[in-house]
Amino acid sequence: MTELEQASSNIRVKFKVALIERGIKQVELAEMLSTTPAQVSRALAGNTTPKDIEIQKRAAKILNVKI
Repeated sequence: MTELEQASSNIRVKFKVALIERGIKQVELAEMLSTTPAQVSRALAGNTTPKDIEIQKRAAKILNVKI
């Protein structure tokens, strides 16, 4: 696994754990972020487009996750 793949995997796991701990579904998070569930799914999977990174930052703030 490359370093980039490992970083994406770490982000994915952090967000998944945070969502489970808080009892929030990705659909609910998408509503909080005013975006689509598909976009949240891509961002939380560790995609690195500028839009995905912005969603990751906003989601991290809501979920209190350090990325």
